[in-house]
Amino acid sequence: MTEAWTYKTSFSIFKRAVEKHHLLENGEKVLIGVSGGVDSMVLLHLLHSFNQRRHKNWDLLAVHIDPGFPKWHTQRLIKFFEALNIKYLISKINVPNKFVEITKAGEHINPCFFCSRERRKRMFELAEANGIKKIALAHHLEDVNETFFLNLLYVSKAKTFAPKQDFFQAQYHIIRPLYYFDKELILKYAKIYGLPIIKNKCPYEKESERNRIRALLSKFYTKNPRVKTNIFWGIKNAGLDFLPLKSSSNKKVYKKNGEKYNVLASVSQ
Repeated sequence: MTEAWTYKTSFSIFKRAVEKHHLLENGEKVLIGVSGGVDSMVLLHLLHSFNQRRHKNWDLLAVHIDPGFPKWHTQRLIKFFEALNIKYLISKINVPNKFVEITKAGEHINPCFFCSRERRKRMFELAEANGIKKIALAHHLEDVNETFFLNLLYVSKAKTFAPKQDFFQAQYHIIRPLYYFDKELILKYAKIYGLPIIKNKCPYEKESERNRIRALLSKFYTKNPRVKTNIFWGIKNAGLDFLPLKSSSNKKVYKKNGEKYNVLASVSQ
């Protein structure tokens, strides 16, 4: 695959997500969450490039949340923001101290979930302070698959990310322009443009359930590459008529011996 193919495919898929799901309108403000990893760097670069080439007049604000872990570096990120001439904010929180406090208080919570929640909370605060309603995150196709299985296995819910999700009575919207990208395309795009990748070490990384799910799914992807997209599209093609759904409106009720008999409920018991 050539550089021209990667460039054309990336812009086409990006455009599809933005337009199909109405992620951003002309002239809108958007806060972009940038961790420094390859996904968020590609997201920022694509938003910036698409904005310039298509004259969208988007008002971009790159935001990096420093979680307060030891040896956390931000200088290369700052140089990248300034090279693109993009407005940016570096906001520091103290995840380690907060995690110790809630643990001492007797609250049991996954450290990765807690860190993610604290960073997300700060992004909403910064969005509010800057009059921004849209927050762009770099979740992609594999993230959608992993989140589905994380929720299914650990929360007993069949749910995952959507390209656009409302929060706080639709006061804010999280958008995911890389929704249809797989990791392979993201890595190729980053290589073509020589994007700097900042690898800050997370002390909770080895404890991540997401990493365990990712490793498991990767085995299936390696054995049969179609599994990746089959899961992704299969989530959208759920056969609801063959699932014991919670909502009574989706259940077929028959009478048996003069009493109402719920077929789906019976099968699920």
